[in-house]
Amino acid sequence: MQRKSVVRQRPTEDLKAQVLRLSRENAALRREVAKLQVFRSLAYRDPLTGLWNRRYFEERLAEEESRSQRAGSGRPFSLLVVDINDFKVINDQHGHPVGDALLKWAGEFLHTHLRTHDVACRTGGDEFAVLLPDVSAEDTARLVARLREQLVVANRTREIPLGMSLGAATWPDAGATAADLIAHADEEMYADKRRQKAASEAIAKPVVTTAGRATTLRARAPKAARPKAAKDGTPTPFPSRAPFPIA
Repeated sequence: MQRKSVVRQRPTEDLKAQVLRLSRENAALRREVAKLQVFRSLAYRDPLTGLWNRRYFEERLAEEESRSQRAGSGRPFSLLVVDINDFKVINDQHGHPVGDALLKWAGEFLHTHLRTHDVACRTGGDEFAVLLPDVSAEDTARLVARLREQLVVANRTREIPLGMSLGAATWPDAGATAADLIAHADEEMYADKRRQKAASEAIAKPVVTTAGRATTLRARAPKAARPKAAKDGTPTPFPSRAPFPIA
């Protein structure tokens, strides 16, 4: 009875085959990971503005809180809450497409005037939030002032001006937990909104004159005195009126 000859593969051939198989599996895994990263990005992105969404904001806020608590008070971080003023009025008067365009512009404005590693998020309809890692209360106040100045400049070329109410909070000065920071920033934001509304109403508030007519608080040039006639009866020419100042 004849024995069947068994051809054994050389060890080098087995190793090459295994390396090739593992390389193919790794390539397939990299493709799957890339797909998952795309899906994760879509899950954390706001489709309208392209900013991060509320889910991402909450996760990053918890991370910043945990890092700062481990590092101690020497590693502060700040939170900025932003709300668009009179957004419902804009939607009602100009339509939702205009409102959507305004939201996109607001997202671009924040992205342009923040640091690359700041985390700008759209957390609601007309609400935004920004995480500011390693930023103290003093630096946050300077950032808020700069955003307000830049918004005034940007509104000069806008057909529909954009108003923003801003509120900030810094860990651990404004609170020891993320919930405390959000509550404090919300209070600051609503206080800013009330200040802006009061200032706007004061400018446009009518006042009743002695003649009983309502007028606004705009500055007007003083009226010229009526000319008196000369002794010989010839009327004196009426002086030209100074133009009204531009309010």
